[in-house]
Amino acid sequence: MFKKINAGLATISNDTTTLISEGTELTGDIAFSGTLEILGTVVGNVLSEQKDARVRILGGGVVKGDIKSAIIEVNGAVEGNIYALDHLVLEASCKVNGNVHYTNMEMRPGAQLIGSCICQQVTAPKEIAPQAAKEDAKIKDIRSNSQQTLDKQWP
Repeated sequence: MFKKINAGLATISNDTTTLISEGTELTGDIAFSGTLEILGTVVGNVLSEQKDARVRILGGGVVKGDIKSAIIEVNGAVEGNIYALDHLVLEASCKVNGNVHYTNMEMRPGAQLIGSCICQQVTAPKEIAPQAAKEDAKIKDIRSNSQQTLDKQWP
């Protein structure tokens, strides 16, 4: 028996594991916290902004939409883009049709990916610029001190 659920926007808010079981088709976007395991089918986007959120698409599980989470493990099928904010694992039996955005990625032999792999920066560029400016100022101070020393030595 196949259960169809039209959720619109389902919000799953807890720090435990939520399972979309085999034989269930959920239509609509999912916003969640904790761990979300998918054995059934999700037609919609799966999203979590929490730093320790985890999505696991288990063998036989299907997501037709984008996925955004800190940790993503794919052993089933995904038709959409993946945005792994921390870690992505593409297991041997997975099939992904979409672009993959990752910081750290493991891809097992046999995993199928039709799309691009895009590595994300760990540190945002705006955080790098101020530090670089500080280092430039230090280098200028060292250079000017060295020049003053050389000027004293060579009249």
